[in-house]
Amino acid sequence: MWYWILREISIIALKLFFRLKIEGLENLPQKTNFIVVANHTSLLDPLVIMAAIPRRIHWLALKDLYRVYVLGWLIKRVKAIPTGGSSERLIHLLMKNKNVGIFPEGGISRDGTLKEFRRGAALLAMKTGRPVVPCAILGTFQAFPRTAKFPKFRPIKVKIGKPQYLLKEFEDVVDDIRLQEGIFKIRNKIKELTYA
Repeated sequence: MWYWILREISIIALKLFFRLKIEGLENLPQKTNFIVVANHTSLLDPLVIMAAIPRRIHWLALKDLYRVYVLGWLIKRVKAIPTGGSSERLIHLLMKNKNVGIFPEGGISRDGTLKEFRRGAALLAMKTGRPVVPCAILGTFQAFPRTAKFPKFRPIKVKIGKPQYLLKEFEDVVDDIRLQEGIFKIRNKIKELTYA
């Protein structure tokens, strides 16, 4: 319930104050659940993706955020999954046809540029066979960068790319070379969307 309440509030606020625009909704898979992967330049980013994608997303959130009073309360209400031993829980959710959301840079970019990706999203895709939906979030760094105390009302846009499929891995241990190829494929797609 809290997720949908927060989503509705986010839609209204983001459209009213940041003129939120969404491109590529037609790219969302219709017959399967998926892994949402996006760049991360602002605290606004999870709310932007929630507003843009009309499906329930189970977010992976940094453990440290649970200690931030208001933020921690909010992430608990939307049932985000804390980092640290989260892989099995996320695989379980994906196998139960739930959607999962990850910011693969592992934190907010300090300068707004795309950082290197961690292995989580590619690993989940290879373990479950679920598609990765790449999303580029544009404008949140200008609107509310990490160092800002208050947001500026700048336009925000989300570009949703076509789903990316990585070959399912049936072995317990995923081959490192294949994993790196998967990470590169996902990051490259988000980079393309960001600069297109």
